[in-house]
Amino acid sequence: MKLRLNLALAATALSLLAIPVPSHAATATAAAAAKPASVTGEVIDSACYIKSGAKGADHIKCAQACADSGIPLAILEDGTNKVVWVASKKDMETPNDQLKPYAGKKVKVTGTWAERGGAKLLVVESVAPAA
Repeated sequence: MKLRLNLALAATALSLLAIPVPSHAATATAAAAAKPASVTGEVIDSACYIKSGAKGADHIKCAQACADSGIPLAILEDGTNKVVWVASKKDMETPNDQLKPYAGKKVKVTGTWAERGGAKLLVVESVAPAA
């Protein structure tokens, strides 16, 4: 499991290097134009879900441990089964702390979409249990 976590961390770190960092002026302009959005689905740990389909109540403890290790949590959207990547509203902060208590559970995440270079993120404003 330690090798699996190390490989997942390395892959995540490499993928983060490919994300362009916008200037603060561009960020402010994009934020002003952003429209509210919400997604309902299950909180998953991205590495275990993408590699092996792990999710649900049986995977809660592993997902929380993966989140503690820095593996990004994401939302498996109800109805589409698409993985929705999320980001914190604040720079240099992960949304894992907001999502971790809901690992393996259904939530409604409210925020705004950010998109650049073909990548799309839901910038998290709030997380609540799904009704």
